[in-house]
Amino acid sequence: MAYASGVGMDIPIFPLELVLVPGEPLPLHIFEPRYQDMLERCLEEEVPFGLIYSDEEGMRDIGCTARVDEVLERFPDGRSNIVVMGVEAIRVDEVHDEHSYRSAIVTPLVDEPAEAPADAQEAAIAAYLALAGELPGSAPEAPDAGPGLAYALAARVDLSHDVKQSLLEDRDETRRVQVVTELLSEIHRGLVLTRETQERARRNGRVRTPEELAAELGLEE
Repeated sequence: MAYASGVGMDIPIFPLELVLVPGEPLPLHIFEPRYQDMLERCLEEEVPFGLIYSDEEGMRDIGCTARVDEVLERFPDGRSNIVVMGVEAIRVDEVHDEHSYRSAIVTPLVDEPAEAPADAQEAAIAAYLALAGELPGSAPEAPDAGPGLAYALAARVDLSHDVKQSLLEDRDETRRVQVVTELLSEIHRGLVLTRETQERARRNGRVRTPEELAAELGLEE
């Protein structure tokens, strides 16, 4: 049975202490028997599961569907290494326990507006490119402008669970893009200040305060 997005769909859910956003790939090690059962259903019926952020405060109502993109390895004892891809934000409406794993009636969430203004998108992509230039090794290529840009950028940067969850719960793409732009700029600023401080300390032993260095480099907040 092929999966089709729609209102009131019944899918397995996987509570984890992490947050997945649409467009984000995520490797997972499936080892508990109940989630081995869940994976079998997802593969056989071609359905996603809902990855829901869960911690000591409980399970959230908003999560993201995860499509199994690749089964990397399967072990004789039933464990698996897989890669999933975040697809769409969902709201958990009703949780069921008739399976060994949890399942739930979930509703896909719609963004309003679906796409941020062009200038906001350009600023966000520019902030990502500036940050990518400071990262060691090769950073993922910048995403194309369009609907869901905030999620595409968040998927490329190591953000906290709370930040990603707040983005997942926000239905205003313009606001999400602005938030991500500010976060990327803040991370970039920190990396530049750290690099410059280290380089100047090696050259002459004098370390300027972060405020002095930021002013000199034009990185004032």
